[in-house]
Amino acid sequence: MKTCLFLIMIVGLVSGCATNDFTKFYQDRTASVPKDVLNRQLQPYSGTTQVFSSNDFQKDGAELSRRGYVFLGESAFEGAGKATDGQLKEQAKTVGADIVLYRNQYEGAEQASMPLLEYHPGQNSTTYNSGTVNASAYGTGGSAYGSANYSGSSTTTSPGTFSTTMVPITLHRYAHNALYWRKGKAPVLGVQPDNLTDEMRLALKRNTGALVKIVMYDTPAFKANMFPGDIIISIDDTPIDSAQDFMAKVGDFAGKECKITVLREGKETPLKVKMNPKAL
Repeated sequence: MKTCLFLIMIVGLVSGCATNDFTKFYQDRTASVPKDVLNRQLQPYSGTTQVFSSNDFQKDGAELSRRGYVFLGESAFEGAGKATDGQLKEQAKTVGADIVLYRNQYEGAEQASMPLLEYHPGQNSTTYNSGTVNASAYGTGGSAYGSANYSGSSTTTSPGTFSTTMVPITLHRYAHNALYWRKGKAPVLGVQPDNLTDEMRLALKRNTGALVKIVMYDTPAFKANMFPGDIIISIDDTPIDSAQDFMAKVGDFAGKECKITVLREGKETPLKVKMNPKAL
């Protein structure tokens, strides 16, 4: 009885039963993007999800970005054991993710105590009785007198009781992280920009421009030989002040053949680019 009750409590602690923690702890990274803008950037969900293990989210995430996938959101929490594909794909289906990058990292062990409920059966007791019974009767027909001997036993059971004992156990903790991605539509240019760092501004003696962080495969930027580290300073002589300014202006050149000027190793380099049309 001890073992059964103990195992039930342990299973209840680590399984999470009906709760999917990848859903419970999901953080949507597209929440600030207007729905119509997001729909223009993303392809419809394929209906199937691939799950890949990753030991380097930065490297693998950059590769997915180069392949045209858009980061949707993430789940991060600590728990026991490993996750199942079913748990990961359940959340992926909810957000429409074509790919999930999953990392499971051991965080160590800690000591804890679990209550062990024990049942103590009640005690049986037997009582023995014996003796003699005398009886007499009187009536119009006369009187009668007699005696009889008796003996016997009876058994009673007292109610059972419960007690609780604290049992020491070791809990192993794992960090679970999952990144969710969906295939994007063909971009107008095909770069992921960032703002210049303070060190870059000082070195270049300028505050404006959009730093190219990632160049996507088979896009206008890729075909025009644009590289990570290039700094976009203008498109057809329209100045680019920052990453946000680039994102706001690049759509105006959709479908056009443009001259994009970049700073490469401190020198202005013009690139001839045939932009993609805007995705519908």
